[in-house]
This record gives sequence, C-alpha cells and structure tokens, in this order.
Amino acid sequence: MIKNFVAILVILLASIVISLPLLKPGLYVIHDDQQIARLFLFDEALKSGQFPVRWVDGLGFGFGYPLFVFYPPFVYMLGELFHLIGSGFINSIKLVFFASIIASGFAMYILAKEFWDKYSAVVASVFYLLVPYRALDIYVRGALSESFSFVWLPLILWSLYRLKRTEKAFYIYISAIFLALLMVTHNLIFLPFMLILPVYLLFLIWKAENKKLFIVNCLSSIVYSFGLSAFFWLPALLEKKYTIVDQLLLVNLANYNIHFIYPQQLWNWPWGFGGSAAGLTDGISFKIGKLHVFTSIAASVLAIAHLIRLKLSGANGSPAEALAKAGQLSIVFFVLFLFSAFMTTFYSKPIWDLIPPLAYTQFPWRFLIFTSLFSSILAGALVYLLRLPILRLIASLILVVLLAIPNFKLFKPQTYRPDLTDEIATSEEIINWDISQSSFEYIPKGVELKKSELGTNVVNIKKSEIPTEEVQILSGLAQINSLNSTPSKINFIVNAKDPLQVRVNVFNFPGWNAKVDGKKFTIADNNRLKLITLNIPEGVHRVEIQFKDTFDRFTGNIISLTSLLILFFFIIRQWKIRDIH
Repeated sequence: MIKNFVAILVILLASIVISLPLLKPGLYVIHDDQQIARLFLFDEALKSGQFPVRWVDGLGFGFGYPLFVFYPPFVYMLGELFHLIGSGFINSIKLVFFASIIASGFAMYILAKEFWDKYSAVVASVFYLLVPYRALDIYVRGALSESFSFVWLPLILWSLYRLKRTEKAFYIYISAIFLALLMVTHNLIFLPFMLILPVYLLFLIWKAENKKLFIVNCLSSIVYSFGLSAFFWLPALLEKKYTIVDQLLLVNLANYNIHFIYPQQLWNWPWGFGGSAAGLTDGISFKIGKLHVFTSIAASVLAIAHLIRLKLSGANGSPAEALAKAGQLSIVFFVLFLFSAFMTTFYSKPIWDLIPPLAYTQFPWRFLIFTSLFSSILAGALVYLLRLPILRLIASLILVVLLAIPNFKLFKPQTYRPDLTDEIATSEEIINWDISQSSFEYIPKGVELKKSELGTNVVNIKKSEIPTEEVQILSGLAQINSLNSTPSKINFIVNAKDPLQVRVNVFNFPGWNAKVDGKKFTIADNNRLKLITLNIPEGVHRVEIQFKDTFDRFTGNIISLTSLLILFFFIIRQWKIRDIH
C-alpha cells in the first residue's frame, strides 16, 4: 500500500510540474490553433440535437462542413464534459491536455507493474511523462488528439497481456474498448499502431498456454473494437471520396515523402517551435531523448545477458521463469522500439510506398509516439533486470534525476497569449477565416481550388466572400420570413412574386436534404463553391433544409449501438454471476 502511495505521489507530482504552463491565463501559441473553435462548434452542434455530431457551422469559410464525419470526436466529447460542468472553452481544452498527461502516467504504471514491479513501473511512468515527444505534442504542436493517444497505447498492451494470462472474456471487451477509444481519439495513430500490434500479439501467442483460444480471443477483441467505433470509421472511410482530402493530405506540404527525418535528428536536435520541413530544415526537434535511447539499449543488452546465463545454467523455477519472461519481453519491445524509430526515417520509404493507407498518417515522425511508448517500458525493464532490490532503488533514483534535469525545461511554450478569451477564440471572424484557412480538407470535392504562394492547394475564396446571410436570393423577387437555423437545420418561409433561385450559404454534401411544403425537393450545387441552391416556384412556400445521416452513417451508428448493447448485457451477466457466487 505504501509503495502504491509513493508511486501515485510521484506520478501526480511529475504530471503537475509539466502541466504548470496550463495554469496561466489565456493560452500559448500552438501549431494546431483550432482546438478551441472545434470544441465551441462541437458544443453548438450537440446542443442543437446532433448525436453523434457530424456537421459543424462556421468552419469551411462560414459555409460549414462535416468535420466530425472524418475527425475523431473523443477529445471534444471529453472537453464538452468539462464545459458542461462549468469550465470555459479554453480551460476545457487545457483540462483535456492535463487529463491526457496524468491518465497516461497511470496507464503506463498499470502496464509496467504488470510486466515488472512497482519500482520499475514508477520509472517507466516518469520516462513516459517526460519523453520529449510529449512536450512537442502539448507545447509546440498543440496536438490534442495525439496527446490523448498516449493514454490508450499502454492500456491496450496491458489488457491484451491480461487476456493471455487469464483467458477471461472480460479482457476481450476491455481490450476492445481501449482499441476503439484509440480509433475515436486519433485514427492516424490507430493506423500505424495496427502495423506494430501484430508483433506483440505474435509474442503473446507464442507464450500462451492455449494458443488457439488466445488467437480467437484476440480476433474477437479486434472485431468488437471495430464494431464499437463503427459510427466513426465506417462513414469516414466510405465518404472520404466526397471530399478534397486526397488533394490536400497526399500532395504538396502534407506528403509523407518530405517529412522523413534523419537518424541524427533522433539522437539530438535543437529544440524549436517551427514546423516540419524537407531534409534537415525542420524547425522543431524530433529527438527521442538520449536517456530513453540509452536505457532501451541497456535493457536489451541486460535481457540478452540474463537469457544466455539462464540457458547455460539450466535454471528453472518461478524466479528463473519470471526473469526469462522479462528478458523476452524486453527484447520484443526493443525490436518494436527500433522498428518505430526506423519508420520515421527515409530508409523506411519502401514500406511507406508499399502500404498506401500509411500516406494518410502524413508525417513519418508520428511513429515517435511508439518510440516513446517502448523506450519508457524498457526504462522500467532496465531497473527490473538489475534484480537486487538495493540496485533497483538506486538506479530508479539516478535515472529519474538524470531524466528530470534536461527534460523538465522542454515542457514550456515559446509564447503566451494571456489576453486570449473564449469570446475572441470563438468569434465568427476567427472561425470563418483564420481557423478555416488552416484546416479545410473535408470540404466537398468540386469546390474551386487554386495554388497558394507555397504551391499548395487552397480554396479559391476571398475574405469578402464569407457569407453575411444564411439565405440569399440570387434571382427573382421574394421575401424571406421566419428564418430559423441550427448547425444542421435551416427553415424559412419564402413569399415569391415569381420563380425564384435561392442560395443557402452551406456547402452541399451527402446528407443535406431539402423539402418545400413538406415534399422532397431537388438541391442544385452547380456553382464554384458547391453551395446549396434551390429553384423555387412562385408563391408562398415553407422550405426545410436538414443534414441527416446517410446510409453509411446510419449503418455505422447501428453497428456501434448493437456493440454497446452487447457490452451492456455482458456487464449485467457478469454482475449476476458475481451475485450468485
């Protein structure tokens, strides 16, 4: 109990120290300067009756777009929870960042304690908290979703390991839940993780007593995770073709070919707040961390030495088995660490070319989240493999001190914006233009694009073209009355003196439907921005335009709902079995 208390205290203290910049007023400058606006628009859409949220108003240069058909919603769901209990939008985003920090620390502790012991688990947790890539994610990039991915990765490994050890159905569902949470937190981390996970699973299959059962259980977990998250991934996959995403993420500055990094950058590179660029011109650091690299190598060497000694001595029994298991696990994690580092470099280009879906990851250096994961586990392994309790204690203290001295200073932003308020960050001008210019990859295919000064594809629109009215009369004489709108619904009454052409300043996208006087009406979008246009006959008419789920979204919803019901009945069944016993 005392050791657990000390572990909790250390993890809390480390989490608080690296989170101190979040306490300052306003927010600091980050690359992904969209988080506050996205949460605000998520809140508006949810309160208007959308669930799950799909379409947001304001973004897309004021024309709205289906952001949450394609962008994982979890961090905004959590941010919305903080907002609903009284926190402002900026503070809610900060709370999500803090939750990602402290939850990932405890997640690593749970995993490493399962593999090693409590001393080792504390070291692994501190290494995971203070890894340079986390500082990059939070205080340079402001990558909210990727920051929270740190939480699920250790828990996925832990739950699958428990599934192997116990063979209990409970862990099929637990591992499926964590896999699904990773999908709806950051699908672009989930994708490369599924390239790494099979290696870990192959090791567990090798060590499993009932191999066939474990294989079936693993497959069940993965399938079930896809069921739970189907509301997101199914429409995202099937409706991507209706957007310009491939014209943006697979070409120009977002193409993975120009974001490979050089091996020397993994060892050491000046800390900066610029961007990722081709060659050695990056303005930010992609270093793994010297101590993380050193402990990973040391753990693997020590693991090999122990395995050789055990084989030569022929030792058996519980201590020898535990040491052998630790050595084997360490080697597996070291291989995965090396592979993750390799995938960030240009030497891995043949693999990237061979697996086209990896292109959506955009940045090969995203694999640094996996080097962070495996190097932290290996730091714990190094302490555990020292064997003597006094050596473990001394090594733990030395490693934590050596890590804290250079790494704590990375956890601070370059510039603060103390005057930034919710009102400023969520103003129409900021959302409609500033934020919209930085992210518009999910607007409809067919919207007119042009080349920017950097040679990238951008929407051919001027700031003066941002709509000031939701409904405009393009031709004919008419009055628009009783206009009522939400992010997913626009209703009005039109009194047309003659045949009328009306433009609703919303991008047309699958799911938008129109009714005139209660009858289905054809939407036209033959204009350069693919805006909803209606040709309405003379007279007084009630017009209703609504964004509804397509068949793909409806199917995804049903699959996820069914999966949740299965989970609910499993929990009830387990509860009854426990009561009986």
